[in-house]
Amino acid sequence: MTTISNQDSGGVASRGAVSTITRRRIAGPTALLLSLLACYGTLAAVAALAALGVTLVVNPGIWAGAIVLFAVIATVIVGLGIRRHGSVAPLVPALAGTALLAYVMFVSFDRAFELIAFALLAGAVYWDYRLRGRPRDTQPQ
Repeated sequence: MTTISNQDSGGVASRGAVSTITRRRIAGPTALLLSLLACYGTLAAVAALAALGVTLVVNPGIWAGAIVLFAVIATVIVGLGIRRHGSVAPLVPALAGTALLAYVMFVSFDRAFELIAFALLAGAVYWDYRLRGRPRDTQPQ
């Protein structure tokens, strides 16, 4: 006799994806990518829809909040890397980039500062990614 279950397996797939992301050390790059997609992906989608004659109104506060939220998550992940590699150095540009991004999004928008903020955050995430790949005893102090 065959038994059919109505249980949702979505939680299992989600946990598998999260463990894959953390095991492969790509949580920081993933959060950075989500922040960039929230920023430039939304802009591109709105522009593409406008070219097709569709008007889409995006709440700028929610849009900016999503961008900064993913940047904060990337910074927290860089901070958590200290436990693995012992170096605080990548956290400095991550904090600076996230703070500058929050300022640009919520106080005074400037495209150049936005790019600098993303560059600082991307550099910090890459630095943390590289340090996580090394054994702890070969880490620079």
